[in-house]
Amino acid sequence: MERSDLLLATAQIGMALAGFAGLVTLLGRPDPREDRRLNEIRFRSMVELSLLLAAFCLLPFVPAELGFSEAVSWRLSSAVYALASLWFIVRSARRNRRSMGRVLIVGAVTGVLFAACAIQFAALVGNAGGAFVGAEAGVYFGALFVHFLGASFFFIRLLYGAFPHPDPRD
Repeated sequence: MERSDLLLATAQIGMALAGFAGLVTLLGRPDPREDRRLNEIRFRSMVELSLLLAAFCLLPFVPAELGFSEAVSWRLSSAVYALASLWFIVRSARRNRRSMGRVLIVGAVTGVLFAACAIQFAALVGNAGGAFVGAEAGVYFGALFVHFLGASFFFIRLLYGAFPHPDPRD
């Protein structure tokens, strides 16, 4: 696969984000004003997104190594990726409702994240179904990019949450 270096580098970045998130969570001093449940959701989402990012960067190699054509490899990978995206959306919505009592736990921000996941899912389903003939790799990389942005968002939220907030009286 001619894009193998980019896929492998992205997989490594996903693993690094997951590792750093663990360190930030263990070593950070969370703001006592922040809800512990919200930080837990952010951490779990970040780790899940990062590990899935790494897995889906590596997935296209499997069908390619089994002898499938490049287009079929991208389409098969897109089908599996779409199912995992749907699983993540449903799991996240259930977790949010169970932990916080509502699906949109941070209002519009959560709504935008769910919308991005839904768009990613739709693009992957279309790619798997052959809607993007000749652009299968591009659509797959677009989905990985959206996925990377989501993981990065949660990483930044965890990182910023670990810093002490200035006392408003200062």
